[in-house]
Amino acid sequence: MDETTPFRLDIAVSQTQSRDDQLTDAVNQLIPAALERRHGILVTQHDTSKYTLEVLSCREDFGQRN
Repeated sequence: MDETTPFRLDIAVSQTQSRDDQLTDAVNQLIPAALERRHGILVTQHDTSKYTLEVLSCREDFGQRN
């Protein structure tokens, strides 16, 4: 895996119209790490404009995060 491939991204959406594009771009950046680790990508919405996207680890139970 490339050393610059992230496992977590925090994004702030400035315009609702571009939200889907920004989330898609973030997911696309995480896909190589998710494929290599054979894990999914979790998207968490903190409020209407802030999201965290991260590659799940084998130590995390899906749906159990705060």
